[in-house]
Amino acid sequence: MFEGTLVDLVPFEDDFATYMESWMNEEAWFRARLWDRREPSPEEAVRKFIEKMEKNEHGQLIGFQTKAGDPIGGLIFDHEWTRVRKVEITFFAGDPRYEGSDELLDGLLMLARYCFETRNMHRLDTLALAFDEAKIDILRRAGFVHEGTLRQHIRWDGDYVDVELFGLLEDEWPGYAAKVEALNLQPSGLEPKPKPEKKPDDEKKPAS
Repeated sequence: MFEGTLVDLVPFEDDFATYMESWMNEEAWFRARLWDRREPSPEEAVRKFIEKMEKNEHGQLIGFQTKAGDPIGGLIFDHEWTRVRKVEITFFAGDPRYEGSDELLDGLLMLARYCFETRNMHRLDTLALAFDEAKIDILRRAGFVHEGTLRQHIRWDGDYVDVELFGLLEDEWPGYAAKVEALNLQPSGLEPKPKPEKKPDDEKKPAS
């Protein structure tokens, strides 16, 4: 576990993964992945995605939760390019109540901390849909720099939309403690949601 100011990073183990089936059918997930086709993700597809990330030598799926243990969402770094020391990152609030919150910002800062201070990255790359103002605000507050626009890059709800490019360099990263102190992060004070019930093993097996 990596402990932050408002959130902690945790492995995507069985207990945490029970939330992913609902999260991968939430709007924040589709926006983070730039997926216009909001097709339902059944349990099997969720399981395969988690297993794929577990085997990924150039990326990782990480969960983050409040200090009280309430799961918020996921952090992903992928396509790590070791020679250049850069990586692509994605973050999302599986619990939509945390959209635009300081908890989500702290999760992003903790991901940056992990990439820069543990994995020795030189650069972080990320994308945001042009209309996703809450995400863009989080990126700017975290110190990411807008580096360009992919004009009418994808279709979303039947219209062409722009995608904004952001990057953060290691010499622009002041360190986690300094960044948190400057931002004065404040908890949302939300009540934890009930934990989803695990399905019994016999319900998961196909009928013979």
